[in-house]
Amino acid sequence: MLRSCPREWLLAALLAAVVSVPSPAKKRVELKQWIEGPIRYIAEKEEARIFKKLSSDADRALFIERFWSRRDPSPASLANEYRQMFWERVQEANSLFLDSHKPGWMTDRGKIYVLYGPPTKIEDHQDLDTHTGGTAGRGLIRWLYEGRPEARMDMDPVVIVPFVRHTTGEYRVSYDPKLSSVFFDAVAVEEQWTRAMDRFLEIFGGPRPTEMSVMLDLGRMQEVPPQAKVLLERVETVESYATHEVLVNVSRYARPEGGVVAVVTADVSHVPTGTSPAVIARFRPRNAQEAERMLGEDTFRITESSERRVAQSRLDLDPGTYDVTVLVADPNTAATGMHRASFDIPQSTERLRLSDVVWADELAALQYAAMASHDEPFVVGPFRVVPRLDPDFRRGETLKLFYEVYGGTPPYAITYQIEGQEIDGSWIELGPPGATAQAGAAQGWEVPTSTLWPTGAYRVRLEVEDAGQRLVTTQVPFRLVIDEAGSEGAEPPAPGSAP
Repeated sequence: MLRSCPREWLLAALLAAVVSVPSPAKKRVELKQWIEGPIRYIAEKEEARIFKKLSSDADRALFIERFWSRRDPSPASLANEYRQMFWERVQEANSLFLDSHKPGWMTDRGKIYVLYGPPTKIEDHQDLDTHTGGTAGRGLIRWLYEGRPEARMDMDPVVIVPFVRHTTGEYRVSYDPKLSSVFFDAVAVEEQWTRAMDRFLEIFGGPRPTEMSVMLDLGRMQEVPPQAKVLLERVETVESYATHEVLVNVSRYARPEGGVVAVVTADVSHVPTGTSPAVIARFRPRNAQEAERMLGEDTFRITESSERRVAQSRLDLDPGTYDVTVLVADPNTAATGMHRASFDIPQSTERLRLSDVVWADELAALQYAAMASHDEPFVVGPFRVVPRLDPDFRRGETLKLFYEVYGGTPPYAITYQIEGQEIDGSWIELGPPGATAQAGAAQGWEVPTSTLWPTGAYRVRLEVEDAGQRLVTTQVPFRLVIDEAGSEGAEPPAPGSAP
């Protein structure tokens, strides 16, 4: 029986990573045994020797990143195609080859699959008695690789790998030249098929395959293939480790036409200017019936703000709870920054409510109304907004807040009250509140700080009341830190006095 074997790849995220990090105890075991897993198929002897001598998880994790970096056919992008191909094939082998007590990748079929992927054709002869010795059972599977597997010029244009069913039920590679011949004829009667094979070879001529030549050919199939000519979807691996935390802001805004857009902003300041950082984000819904969503590195745009270099992308999400993972990679060093968080996308409602309130490094009204958008990077409604990724301000900087108001009945009466935290943890109002009346959804607010303000914890209490006297309140924390001159400033202002 002959059937085509389609190349349908599993889709996952993040990336290498978009990534699953094990618990500390489990991680130590996995890192130490990493070289004993599927990596054994592609690791060079010297690499295996060096890895086994490493004594710390930090050194092992660095070795792993460099191991894959050396095999990356396109170092300028996050998608290490060879790494993704390898782990995707391992996952597929584990799900496909279940005839052994071992994991699928450890079987003979699994090894060939991991190194060369699915064959172009499969011949399945379940009831054929192969007569290949006492260890063989009834059944033969032949994998046909057409067009030189992985472009290997040291192999024939058509390579056939036969697997004979062992008495245990597991299929094992066979070095019988008759079973790997292109002239194999399963229709022949089992008692006569050897003579039929010999007759074929007499007719077609050419050198007769020997067991040694077949072993050499199939031996090449079990060597590491070239690491180019592959481009697969991203796949989550179990051995990609973040080297540092990364600052990320995820803000949610309602579209005027309906729906919610999640805006992801990530700090890429650690990646040198002139180098394109690789950023990806995965949104995994808690509802298992919904598919996870990905933001690829090609969707992120980079800007230089007054504080740092940041990348931003966005996508529409349905209501629900999401676990988000954001990865930032430096193509030069393979250093990987990671951020994890969870958030909700609420159901649409007409009640008075606010979007996420964000501090901004840059906040400016757009020059033309036609530029308003919820799709363009660093634009929310009629404002250009570059989110600030941490709430620490130097004294003398200007505080900038941005948010949107939804529902209720405009106009909105908005008040901003700055509060400071006392030593005992209580909060006191600092000066009179700022008040304004606004009719639009998008709101921006700025106030300068002073170099005389003391360092410490502050917050802005934001209140929005609509024409129907419905009220919504939130607090937005921030900190003042030592200014560039290094001055500690004066004593805290008295309660109720203007800052």
